[in-house]
Amino acid sequence: MIQQGDIYLANLNPVKGHEQAGFRPVLIMQNNILNANLNTAVICPITSNLKAKGKLTTYFLSKKESNLDKDSVVLLFQIRTIDKTRLKKRAFQLDKGIFLKIKKELRFIF
Repeated sequence: MIQQGDIYLANLNPVKGHEQAGFRPVLIMQNNILNANLNTAVICPITSNLKAKGKLTTYFLSKKESNLDKDSVVLLFQIRTIDKTRLKKRAFQLDKGIFLKIKKELRFIF
């Protein structure tokens, strides 16, 4: 079952405008009650393009923290709902402490 704090590889195509596209890692933000009962998931895309690092509503993840191939940035400002069929493979479960830091950063948006 999909869990809050999981990193999945997902196909975000097709997109419109400035939405993050492609086959990429995403962070599951949605709580586990909704994960168990809905066919959709609230996610934040992750990019290895470090130009976004340090910008408002982003969170830097080292490859050690995320188990990804490269240091990456969680694009909190790109939060969106996707159908679970877009989620292709579970890559990693973030440490709870790191996830809570990311969740705290998300409060700036709302």
